[in-house]
Amino acid sequence: MRELRSSFLLVFMVASLALAAHARAAGTSPEPRTPPPAQAMPGSAFPSKDSTAAPGRAEAEKVYAKGWDLAQQAKQELATGKSDSAKKRFGKALKKFKEATDIDPSYYQAWNMVGFCSRKSGDLKRSFEAYAKCIEIEPEYAPAHEYLGEAYLMAGDPAKAKEQLLWLVSRKSKDEIATLTQSIEAYEKSGTTGAASDSAAKGGGW
Repeated sequence: MRELRSSFLLVFMVASLALAAHARAAGTSPEPRTPPPAQAMPGSAFPSKDSTAAPGRAEAEKVYAKGWDLAQQAKQELATGKSDSAKKRFGKALKKFKEATDIDPSYYQAWNMVGFCSRKSGDLKRSFEAYAKCIEIEPEYAPAHEYLGEAYLMAGDPAKAKEQLLWLVSRKSKDEIATLTQSIEAYEKSGTTGAASDSAAKGGGW
């Protein structure tokens, strides 16, 4: 009886594997589960709902919130033509976001904002590095891909910006698609890198 039961289990396992293989070949198997969406988009001053996500996250979020307020003020100043004041405020915001990543190196939303503020401060090298770090931690974080596309436009590389756009399209990230598309169109229409920066200042990239 024991041998019969073992044989039955073996046959059942083989049949199950065969059915699964057939389903994959036919394209009917479920898609691989993607990582969960970011706990909040950059439109929130507090990106994480779970302050126990990593050691020091609660403290890092408080610092992030201060950086966010500074970045918002800088954005408003930039939109009203106060570029010098905005650049200084972006620099202050950058310090806060960097402090947040020092407290919690896994805080990918903070890395994203390090990239944003570095870009706004004119430091594209640091901006690219920060976006890369963000995406390394959370590859599916759409805002970072949109910001990276903006950075490529500022660097005069629309082809790479379009690669980021295609990535966003593949993920159906509607808001980021609309923003980066607008920036690319403005870039191509004007033929200057300033178009992407102006777009972000007037509301794009957030």
